[in-house]
Amino acid sequence: MMETITLHHGRTEVTPEEVGFDSASLERLNDHYRSLIESKIIQGASYVLSRHGKVFAHAAMGQLTHKEESLDLLPDSIRKTYSITKIMTASAIMQLIERGFIYLHQPVSSILKQFDTPMHRDITIFHLLTHTSGLRADPGYYFEPNPLPWFEWAYHERKKMDPTTDWIQIILAGPVMAAPGREWHYSTAGYAVLGEIITRIAETPYHQYVQDEILLPLGMEHSFFIVPPAWREDVCITSSREENGLLVTELDANSPPRAGNGMYSTLSDLLRFGQMLLGGGTLDGEVILSRRGVELLTQNHLTNVRMQGWGNDEDNFRFGLGFSLEDFDLCTPGTFNHEGFGHCGLYVDPVEQMVFAFLVPSTRGYTTESVLVPKAIVWSGLL
Repeated sequence: MMETITLHHGRTEVTPEEVGFDSASLERLNDHYRSLIESKIIQGASYVLSRHGKVFAHAAMGQLTHKEESLDLLPDSIRKTYSITKIMTASAIMQLIERGFIYLHQPVSSILKQFDTPMHRDITIFHLLTHTSGLRADPGYYFEPNPLPWFEWAYHERKKMDPTTDWIQIILAGPVMAAPGREWHYSTAGYAVLGEIITRIAETPYHQYVQDEILLPLGMEHSFFIVPPAWREDVCITSSREENGLLVTELDANSPPRAGNGMYSTLSDLLRFGQMLLGGGTLDGEVILSRRGVELLTQNHLTNVRMQGWGNDEDNFRFGLGFSLEDFDLCTPGTFNHEGFGHCGLYVDPVEQMVFAFLVPSTRGYTTESVLVPKAIVWSGLL
């Protein structure tokens, strides 16, 4: 006999219809997520939706953990957001640009001496933000059966780095994939480098800068790079590795900054970040970015750049400064987003003034059923 899947509701401010959304689409969304849980494709699902600054849906179902005996996933359970962290990093870089400390097309070698080689000297901050630096892509980007061992630079997921080891040198070992600006290769390594740039320029550790300049001012009170012990039981996990990651009590200064995949957060916190972007960089009187800064982050910056990853082959790939751009499905053209390891996502539609944040924890990683299909259901609900 199949166990009942309980739908938990979070706080909302208006009904869907009050902000021009068809509540029948929410029923379809819940039914879809429920079927994925019953089929063991995902462990659980939660989401929050707002339009015109008002939350009209906030719900969760499924399990909090991968264990047989597990509490339920709740609307504001904490979850590692993986690559959603990258848009925090991009926003921090934009802050430093706006404050006059760095400039967008500045050579990385002017800040990090390891890049001062014939092979890497032309790489700029822009190239790192747009994944066009030529640095090698993440394992699995080419569906390769044996991911390259060079990714061991990401020691922060497992153990402390030997203080004599230069992780930047490890990233730069071997050939580049293409000349800067020519091809799009999704590189978490490049974002670790951006985190190091933030650390050097701000003269404070990357994670502390993001906490002080973005998370705390926005009231993102349940977003962390180290989860406090008191909150660990509220964290959604899908594996023993993720569970072990919660035991970290301090970040090793010798390891790469967690600028590409290290932030934990909740749906409500991600929603606040999305609302700040919709507000042109401001939320509740707190100015995080300028209006032009947000526009620069979320507009296309690539022309005739080839992308051949994750089974795709595009000659004119579009990408912002850290933000993905939607132009191929029901999402309104101009919608910008970032996802995290197939487990979560934040979508912002400036035309419809809608924010959609979701968690779909799974041991399978990315599945189209849990990421692409829900987007179509959500955007079809606009009246």
